[in-house]
Amino acid sequence: MKKILLLQFYLFFLILSCQGKMRIENEPHQVNEEEKIEIKKDTMKDLDIKSMKEMLDKEYDNIDADTPSEETCIKWLNSEIYKSLLKNGYKTPSLEDFQLKMQTIFGINLKIKQRCKWDKKDNEYITLYGKTFIEDKKSGSYKNIPRPEFYEFNYTGNIFFMLDNHFMSFIIFPVRIVDFPLDSTSYKVKIPQEMISRNKYLFNDDKSQFSWLINNDENFMRSLVTTYGYTEDKKLLEWVLENTNLDFYKLKNENNLDFNEFGSLFWSKSCDGKLKLHSNTFKIYQELYKPNDNSTIRFLLDDIKEYLQYLFDENNYRGILTEDDKIEIGANLVYFAEQYKYNSDFKDSERMMGRLRYFIIDDLKGILKKNNYYNLPKFKEWWNKALYDKDFVIECEYGGICGRDNPGPDPTDPKYKNSF
Repeated sequence: MKKILLLQFYLFFLILSCQGKMRIENEPHQVNEEEKIEIKKDTMKDLDIKSMKEMLDKEYDNIDADTPSEETCIKWLNSEIYKSLLKNGYKTPSLEDFQLKMQTIFGINLKIKQRCKWDKKDNEYITLYGKTFIEDKKSGSYKNIPRPEFYEFNYTGNIFFMLDNHFMSFIIFPVRIVDFPLDSTSYKVKIPQEMISRNKYLFNDDKSQFSWLINNDENFMRSLVTTYGYTEDKKLLEWVLENTNLDFYKLKNENNLDFNEFGSLFWSKSCDGKLKLHSNTFKIYQELYKPNDNSTIRFLLDDIKEYLQYLFDENNYRGILTEDDKIEIGANLVYFAEQYKYNSDFKDSERMMGRLRYFIIDDLKGILKKNNYYNLPKFKEWWNKALYDKDFVIECEYGGICGRDNPGPDPTDPKYKNSF
């Protein structure tokens, strides 16, 4: 009898123990701010109250001024950011994984010569510069930023990649994050949530951060695609595309038209100077806009039509895109758009391929042929059928308006026999 009772007690205890383990494994661990986390990497010790107040006094005048922070202050800030990341569940990636993410998301490859503007500070950090000039509030002119790596993120958009502790950092003024209680015998540091969520989302692949980021950190999330050309995250790319206003005429009337922003959805330049086409953007737009959905695809086709004229204007993208680059971008955009012309559910009339023939003068320099029409399956066929469309665009759009007095090119002309 005693053996039976002991066995029942043992089983009961075992069940409770297993339930406890299951509960711990399945529920997310909420980290208490006071909980001590073992920090294996080197970080700065907490400052005493006197030292903290001295630092804040020096930094206070900089908070809304065009003045950089001191380097010692930056080191303290990055130490606090790293401590906070660990307390909030950040898993420090290996150097190999960290560098791979830097390359995949931001285009930084330490093994090759770069064209992107970044500096390496010994073995401590890499600065990926946003802008190196700011507006002079008094004169309205722009001036270069001295030591731009020490300015607040809101001024420059600079990003730091810490090579020792493997996290991404941004400069913020200490006075914004340090809190003194009334007794002033201690202080607390509260790092902004975006610091934590950005690092966990990008370097820990923590997808649970996505919802918070797109609702509270929209500009940064969008910049991953439009500034850095990161399109490998399908959910992020879908969110960017679905939240891009494509109504060309409304944007134009409201002075919110930005061709550079639109173009950045489809291409970017890597840090080695090579053109990177965003094939994932084309794939998702094909999923989002079906040929029989005239109301939505019409906006996108209007934008592509207008963007082609902007793209091939010799005054635009100087020093950024070569002539070959422009033709490759234009060919891929036109190929995407032209498919709707040959779909019986839609029958687009924007004459995209004809426009391309007009802008690059029928491939006068042979760039398309040299590149085998970029291996786009029906490109050459559609190109050969676009002679009438090219002449129509020339006579009825860029050369005037067709009507009773100017009927445009004659479709019965024998030279157009392959166009219909």
